[in-house]
Amino acid sequence: MSTLVYGSQSVDLVHLPKAHGKAVFAGAYRTEASDFVVTEDLGFEPAGTGPHLWALIRKRGISTVEATSRLAQVSKTSRKDLGYAGKKDTHAVATQWISLPETAVIEESVIDESLEVLRLTRNQRKLKIGQLAGNRFEIRLLGSAIGDLEERIQWIATEGVPNYFGLQRFGRSGSNLEAARRLARRDPAGRRLHPKDGMAASAARSAGFNAIVAARLRQGQWLEVTTGDAIALAGRGSHFMVSDSELESVRERIVTGDLDPTAPMAGRQTKTSIEQAAFECSILKTDPELFAWMTGVFRDEERRAVRFIPKQLEAEVSGHTLELSFWLPKGSYATVLFNELGNLQEAHARAAS
Repeated sequence: MSTLVYGSQSVDLVHLPKAHGKAVFAGAYRTEASDFVVTEDLGFEPAGTGPHLWALIRKRGISTVEATSRLAQVSKTSRKDLGYAGKKDTHAVATQWISLPETAVIEESVIDESLEVLRLTRNQRKLKIGQLAGNRFEIRLLGSAIGDLEERIQWIATEGVPNYFGLQRFGRSGSNLEAARRLARRDPAGRRLHPKDGMAASAARSAGFNAIVAARLRQGQWLEVTTGDAIALAGRGSHFMVSDSELESVRERIVTGDLDPTAPMAGRQTKTSIEQAAFECSILKTDPELFAWMTGVFRDEERRAVRFIPKQLEAEVSGHTLELSFWLPKGSYATVLFNELGNLQEAHARAAS
């Protein structure tokens, strides 16, 4: 039995409802690392001066954690002193910034066949998790069109896709979610959480979020809002509750992509109306074990947009190859985007963490 469930519902992408209908493309992704190219966009340039050395690296077929370990070794520093804005896909070619302490000894060079330092500069502060605007993707899918692919791409570009969490969040074979269940059984009230269990807690909240977004889609209310609902500014973390006087304007701005409805990352204190919270709570309570634990661990819920709209989306078909390029805001998953094209198979098993 799959471990990727919330209550009795699967939270695996392939089993979650799509926004735009049946599959229009059948095939595979990640056949080669070069089929999945990620370029980090911090949204700013390092200052060029300061005590922290920043290295722009390109990694191929290794995780960000492994890349930082190799950099620490060659620069004669401790890995805990290195910083990065986010983990990038392992079976991919990824370019991202890594910050190192002032004592690091490193040059622009090829470290090994999997790692290269492209550029060195300086900044006043260490790079921290989440300190980025988004990522640019260049994806190659191998397969064939089985429907109106051009129309589907247009719908995705204008209306967006459900902002589900991808498999990376749940760990290899759902290990992070299973770890959350073990913690919930050990401490049902969620009275304490050790820092090392943060990934398990995030997986539990993400599973609940996926379940709520899926319920909105099944009920035909994916992008519906009403007075009192919590709404997010597209691509940002800030949100507000809709007033009666704003409702018509908000609905128009959702259509244009300026605003997005939200769903919760569970916590005891809700940040939306009584009505919306009641609906969301009814979904979260379908897994009473995780619900009780999460609302014990986290005092306040967090709100996350229920969709994202890719920017600069381009698609080109050549024979049995579909090439996609697009930009996504931080926290959104490329695999979720092309899941809206069809139930694509991953040719190379990802070492999720």
